Order: sequence, then C-alpha cells, then structure tokens
Amino acid sequence: MKINSESHEQRLAEYESLATENNLLPVKVNSFFKKKVEAECAHLNNCEGPLYRIVYPTAEKVSEKQDFETNDFVDDRENMPDDSQSSFIHKYKDRILFLPVAHCASNCIYCFRQDVLSEKNQKVEKKITLEEQLNILIEYITDKPEIEEVILSGGDPMMLRASDLKNIFSTIRSRTHIKYFRLHTKTIVFAPSVISSEKINILKDYNCKLVFHITHPYEVCDEVKNKIAELNASGLRLFNQFPILRKINDHHVVLIKLLKELDEMNVRTLSIFFPDPVQYSSAYRINLKRLFSIIDLFHWNSPSWINSTRFCQDSVFGKVRREDLHEYIPEKGYALFKREGQLIKVPDHPEKDDDPGVLETLLWKDHL
Repeated sequence: MKINSESHEQRLAEYESLATENNLLPVKVNSFFKKKVEAECAHLNNCEGPLYRIVYPTAEKVSEKQDFETNDFVDDRENMPDDSQSSFIHKYKDRILFLPVAHCASNCIYCFRQDVLSEKNQKVEKKITLEEQLNILIEYITDKPEIEEVILSGGDPMMLRASDLKNIFSTIRSRTHIKYFRLHTKTIVFAPSVISSEKINILKDYNCKLVFHITHPYEVCDEVKNKIAELNASGLRLFNQFPILRKINDHHVVLIKLLKELDEMNVRTLSIFFPDPVQYSSAYRINLKRLFSIIDLFHWNSPSWINSTRFCQDSVFGKVRREDLHEYIPEKGYALFKREGQLIKVPDHPEKDDDPGVLETLLWKDHL
C-alpha cells in the first residue's frame, strides 16, 4: 500500500477540518521521516504502523473524543505570566520552560501541547521577536534566585538558527544568575542534519544537556546513529524521554528494545510519560490497568541499567509516578494519585476502547 492511499487521503481531509475547528496542529511531515513511513506502509500494506501513527492522523484520531478531555490538562496556561505572550512556563520553583519557537521539523500528531503551540504560531505571525521574548524572560527571572535552570522547548528549539541559539544562551548567561541549560528536541529523528556542528559547539560551550524525544526504535536509522555518535564525541550529555502511546510503543518488548538501543548509544532515558487526556488524544491513550501491567512487565524483564526509568503522569501539581497511586477506581473511570498531600484525579481510558498494539506490527522489521 502506498502512503497516498484513499484511506490516508480521506483521513488527512477529515483531520484538516478537525484541526481548524479545535486549534490542533496541522499535519507536517518532512521528507527524511516520510521515507521511513513509506517503507513501513509498503511492508505492512496498510497505514497502521507505529511510524505512520506518530505523524499522521488515524481513523480513531478523527473520530474519537472523550467527554473528560481538555485543552490543557497540566495547566500550562495558568503557569504563564500574563506578559510572557506564551513564551515561557513557570510551573516548578527551580526551573522555567522557555518556548522560543512554535514549529518543528515534523509535527507529532499526538502532541500534548497543541493548543498552546497553535496559539503561539498565531502570535508569531504578529512578529513578536526573539529579542522581545528574551527581554520579558530575563526581567521575570532577575528577581527570582530560586530559578536555577532554563529549559528550551517549544516547538523544537533546534529549529532555530545557530546565531539565535547562541544569542539565547549568551544573553541569559550574561544577564541572569542561571546555572543550568537544557534543550529538548525531536530533530534527532526528524531531521538530524539540522543539528549542525556549529549548534553542537554552542551547546557544548554552555554545558547544555540535550534531551531527545525518541518514541520508537524504528525512528533510529543509520543517519540518526551517526549524529548521536557525533554528539557523544563532543562530550555533550544525552538523554531521552517520551510518552507511551497506543499502537506505537504500548508493549514492554518495544520499550525494552528502545531503551537498550539508546543505552548502547550512551543516551539515558529519564522518563516514560502517560499521555495527557487532552482533546483528541483518545487514539493514543491506554487503559490504566493495562498500562500498569506494561510497567510491571517492563520492570520484570529489563536489565537493571534501564529498569530504573520512571513512568509518570504530568499534572497540575507536578509529575506523579505509579508509586504515587492513591486509589484506582476503574468502575468510575479514574485513578487518584497523591503528591505532597494533593490528590490528582487522572481520567482512565475505557477498557472497551483500548485496542492494544500487536507486536508483529509494532516491531514489523523484526518479523521480516
């Protein structure tokens, strides 16, 4: 089956209308990643593989929506100071999330910050400059000595020009007390060539930790491996984090394979997230009972150097782990987690709608 099949084109048309009405990100797939998706569709003879589901809408994506879904489950907007113009989020006392760019090399169709990024894209059209964003950020940071770290996110900050990236680091370093930098990116699998030698040197100069968002082992091809080797040779510290997603990586064997391969490349996985119940996320969410089973199987079957990876759910009050589960009430459709005395209600994905990924499809290359 070719990627431009009738069902594929129909989904794209339906999603385009859905995205416009609900402030969702448009479909955007660059040529580098599209080639991987085309190879997957050709082998499976359908458009149901894990790489396809990362960047293209599925039948479930354009038809399923739960009543409890929300635009902003973790209250990103509540943690945006009024004058930040959606450019930074201050949720945790000691660190701040800076969003200097709203676009990516390709769009993850499951993105859990779609509403905020769509709005930021609209503001970019109004020509809010990077310098203006930086000045507002620095003014906010200046009288808050408790903030130690600036995390560059987005969108994908690696899509910035090298000169802009350097300007961000140098301006913050020279005008504030900030000690640490972190940069989150998925260009490593979408467009590894974007991570140029110039950008690598800038990251190294400012001792910036680099955090990838690699979701599935088949995202890692030879070009990706070569770029990671180049990053390792520079001395940068490399990490990874990603969500667990239905029919993309919802099997302990897939997770173990991914983390083992990353570990071999000196990339440490920090967190595997439960997907937030944001609007139209139903196609990717997993029933909590099955999710807990996947976590148990992962821990029981993985080597010690990867099974300490935390599985967590983000929330208004911060991240909670499986260990923070206070009460699970499947018949009422939710679980309660507890953090620092606060109860956090997390909607469950209905068991009847939880159609698991099939290992032969999730790891189709391994079954050639």
